[in-house]
Amino acid sequence: MKISLPARTKALRERLVALDLLGANVKETGLLEDLRTDLAPLAAELSRALDQRALLLGSGIETPEPPSLRTARKRAATLLNRFSAERKAAVLKERTGWASLLKEIKAASTDVSAAVVEAWKGYRHTVFTGELPTLVKGRIAFTPTNDAAFKTYEQLHQTFRGEFDKLPADAAAIERVKALAARLTATAKEFDFDVPVDVKRFLEAIQSGGARLDLLTEAVLEWLNENKAFGNYRIVPGSADGSR
Repeated sequence: MKISLPARTKALRERLVALDLLGANVKETGLLEDLRTDLAPLAAELSRALDQRALLLGSGIETPEPPSLRTARKRAATLLNRFSAERKAAVLKERTGWASLLKEIKAASTDVSAAVVEAWKGYRHTVFTGELPTLVKGRIAFTPTNDAAFKTYEQLHQTFRGEFDKLPADAAAIERVKALAARLTATAKEFDFDVPVDVKRFLEAIQSGGARLDLLTEAVLEWLNENKAFGNYRIVPGSADGSR
């Protein structure tokens, strides 16, 4: 059965229309892929920052949401609504919407990251409020008990401080910091700051570079013997300028 010319013409026209639509779809797909390529790295960067913020929040560490994040979310929602109505790249790039979105996502990522770092650094002074080892060293008498406690305290504090040189990788890292803070607090309670005035002056001088002989009073000698700390100190001559 021969197909009539009108039928062949109609079929050809339909194929041409289909090919034209296919070409248009290929072109549109390419345009959308270009937009996706622009967006992907910025979105990934923001996602990482938001994950870090969520980690802190999940562990009870307050991390404020920067205004720039709300701005980016609002812009993204607006463009999404437009694109849902008409799925074309031109809709997204209309006016300055797309360029503004990219700029706002980058700003939000920077601000969220900064907020996370600030919150984590601030948490150090919240989870543990004790003194630095250098301050403790200047206030305690170095009895055998205090000496052992101080060495533990100093080591723990160094580890504790090192945890804040980087952001926590997971919730376990935050729990580790909490555990270190608890051990520091417990160790600090072992320090004995109750010493006689003469002893405090003597020990402060020792820790400042050396004590004069007139500071070695009877009260100091008695205290050193009672605390089995007499052997911790030695008399050495000073230099000509009075320094040790």
